[in-house]
Amino acid sequence: MDELTHIIAKYSPEPEMLLLLIFLFALGKSVIVVSSVLPPASVTLLMGILAGKHALPLGAIWAAIAFGAALGSILSFHCGALLCRRDLGRRLPARFHAPLRNAQRSLQKRGLPLLFASRFLAVMRYTVPLMAGMLQLPTRHVYATAALSAAVWALLLMSAAHLFPVS
Repeated sequence: MDELTHIIAKYSPEPEMLLLLIFLFALGKSVIVVSSVLPPASVTLLMGILAGKHALPLGAIWAAIAFGAALGSILSFHCGALLCRRDLGRRLPARFHAPLRNAQRSLQKRGLPLLFASRFLAVMRYTVPLMAGMLQLPTRHVYATAALSAAVWALLLMSAAHLFPVS
């Protein structure tokens, strides 16, 4: 990870660009199709946090991660609602079918607490909000849960990043 941090620091993007990259990675890791092609969220976001540790205010980094993650969950939720209306769920790649079925069963039983906890589990991060949309959970509750879980997730990532010294 230290090598990657040095690479980012060497090219030192402008602070606004670095915040935008952090936001976009947090957003992308919460949307079902985009997430599949990106590297692991924790590694990518930790690199961004470390690269901007001295150049960016902590509040700005937290906000970029939290807003990106919450927006990604909300987009996945609305994708699920769209899939439900158009019955497009059968057209998703086969690798998504089993996680979607598991998420649907669990979500019918546990609802919003599962939506909160899903933020902290890689594949569930985007499948559970997708299923919440397909099950037509109340939009207001989904938005609030997505925002709260994204805020906590961002705080945990930032805390983990501060365990690594910047050379």
